[in-house]
Amino acid sequence: MRMKLLCPQGGIYDIAAEEFCKYSVAVTGKAPEIIHEDDGESDLIILGTDADNDYAMHLVLRGEFSGFRLRYGTDDFSIQSAVIKGRKHLFIGGGRDRAVLYAVYTYFEKVCGCRWFWDGDRIPHLDTLPMTDVAVTESPRFLYRGLRYFAHRGLHRFQAEQWGLEDWKREIDWMLKKKLNLFMLRIGNDDIFQKAFPEFVAYPPEKEGDKEGYDDRTSAWSLQYRGQLRKQILSYAFARDLMHPEDCGTMTHWYTPTPHDFLAREKPSYFIQSTAGYSEEETLVWDIRKKENMDNYIRLTEAHIREYGKGELFHTIGFAERMFSDDRAENLRMKLFIYRKIATYIRREHPNAKLLLASWDLWYKYTPEEVQALLAETDPENTILLDYTADTASENNFTKWDVVGKYPYIFGIFQAYCSNSGPLGRWDIIEERLRIAAPDKACKGMIFWPELSHGDSFMLSYFTENAWNPQEMALPARMAAFCRDRYGAQTAEMEAVQTRFAPFVPLISWDEHQTEIFCNVLRLITWTEKEDKRILGKEFASRETMRSLAGDGAWILDTLAKMDAEDAFVCRDMYDIARVVVGRYIHVGLHEVWVDMLRWKQGGEKPVHVLAMLDKCIQLLSLLEEILGQHTDYSMRKTFEKLFEEAPVNPFFERTLKENATCDYNRTHVYEHVKYLYMPETALVREWITDSLQSGVCLPSAPYMEKAAKIKDAYFSLPLRSVEQKVRPRKTVFIDAAEVIKAMFR
Repeated sequence: MRMKLLCPQGGIYDIAAEEFCKYSVAVTGKAPEIIHEDDGESDLIILGTDADNDYAMHLVLRGEFSGFRLRYGTDDFSIQSAVIKGRKHLFIGGGRDRAVLYAVYTYFEKVCGCRWFWDGDRIPHLDTLPMTDVAVTESPRFLYRGLRYFAHRGLHRFQAEQWGLEDWKREIDWMLKKKLNLFMLRIGNDDIFQKAFPEFVAYPPEKEGDKEGYDDRTSAWSLQYRGQLRKQILSYAFARDLMHPEDCGTMTHWYTPTPHDFLAREKPSYFIQSTAGYSEEETLVWDIRKKENMDNYIRLTEAHIREYGKGELFHTIGFAERMFSDDRAENLRMKLFIYRKIATYIRREHPNAKLLLASWDLWYKYTPEEVQALLAETDPENTILLDYTADTASENNFTKWDVVGKYPYIFGIFQAYCSNSGPLGRWDIIEERLRIAAPDKACKGMIFWPELSHGDSFMLSYFTENAWNPQEMALPARMAAFCRDRYGAQTAEMEAVQTRFAPFVPLISWDEHQTEIFCNVLRLITWTEKEDKRILGKEFASRETMRSLAGDGAWILDTLAKMDAEDAFVCRDMYDIARVVVGRYIHVGLHEVWVDMLRWKQGGEKPVHVLAMLDKCIQLLSLLEEILGQHTDYSMRKTFEKLFEEAPVNPFFERTLKENATCDYNRTHVYEHVKYLYMPETALVREWITDSLQSGVCLPSAPYMEKAAKIKDAYFSLPLRSVEQKVRPRKTVFIDAAEVIKAMFR
């Protein structure tokens, strides 16, 4: 008997039917015919519950089908098979629109064997779609399950601001496959000032940026196009019933600077800061004690709602990363006042909306007692603590804020910083605290904010599984399941690699302000007294730790050299693992060089072996260059070319991209960076150490930093399109790196 798909017309059901047929073709080579009325003879796939699908309604009311057993209006979904009057029926329904898509994707995942990853799908091949003995009904543990995307710039794979519409469609589809319901485009204000104040804020002309580092916000594409893109992204997401919070209140920051046209016309007054950061006119926070300043912030939020958003969920950063006063009592009074103003606006203009309080400033600038003071004067009925720093090693965390069991909060994993470039995670902390949050009824959600959006495929899997239904499962078991799903015929080999790679992951930790030294090796000659104390007191990633892992690092690289790189999932992850392992050894080697030079500077013995260690680091850095050169994920040239594929690119943006991606915060594993910047800079450090050892004293840095400036200028002057990147793997590069690691700590 022929199979047909019976569904209502329009809205989510057009999307769901299209997706069902798409994956039916992928799995079986054929798609069911879509119909909207029963033909009385075919086997049926019924999309929609009895609340939407009239055919299902009649079966339920006549008692021929027992129903969907879900909570209507929620993210619950149900997939059930039944034989009715000799015809096979497969019922697929959700409690709300997005849950219908959850049900479709879950059918292909759990019944047909498909697997979903951010970078593609694993699709099995079946003769026909299963329509018997199917019974799947699921409810989420957390109400909010989402991802945040941030405004740093660099490589296309990792930085969401550089994605085009098709990239975003794939990402949103993947979110729905993983049963997420919330995402946030924290990638700049785009053209919101132009939308909110069209009478005097113009769209900027194409011009070279006048800032340095990540403060250069020159856009790759015109702001007009970025506005069109934002509208298309959010329209696509809203059609699939996803949520997107609206930024509100004191949002001025480095990634949302105030345009000069606005400053010239409005001349806003500013809050006085006792901290130096974000103190330029464009990034200062307007003094909302004055009504006109608060009104202008509100105009920005309302413009976004009008042009792009929905106004059902709001988000605020408060007075992020800044202090009003060195007097903590005065500082707290003012910060609490800001939250009161913002909350009052939301309650008055959007009384049914929830307000998310971002945790970054609370973690960064508050004490636990001050956080408690803030939460004590907010309404838990309509306010949620958006805690994306729940995995911090600091004592200032949600377990100290008196929220567990008492105040609504969202548990979040913060994978940073950009300069750490690969898989990260204090699994001991994440697992311990998730065991607190998972059963806590006050915990309303789980969120993941990686500063490199696709830097860690296993963490993405871990997060999405736990966001839907946290389960007690040891990490090795989770890793084994992940490997089975992702690596196909090479599962056993990659599971062994991932298992021995796991101890390398937490050697860099975001909340201890660590960055990979080799990404900014010049710190070795420009250190400060504060850094002297920090680096000398650092036991983390010590020589002893890395010596104990030397065998594992070499084994991993030797094993990867034997892997079949034809499988795209295996290929991407083997290069990710290789670059991180090599990067960790360069990091710890340079750490040792730094410590030896500091001890000598402070009166210790002359470091006779320091150049030998530095040379090992230089060898590994050269091999890292080749590793990165073999995969286009790490190519700045390829990133730049993708920008042109999407829309016309500002002719000045190449310099901006290099400026953004080579500043201290954003330096990452980029092929061109290593070849044209890190290698020459490390050679310069070797020159400084050699000269210092010969002179008997650590020499001043100024002459060497002048040379460093010329190295940077040479790279910035090199057109990316003139750079040729190797893409054909030379597997022996892994073996060569393994040999250097074996020799490094003998």
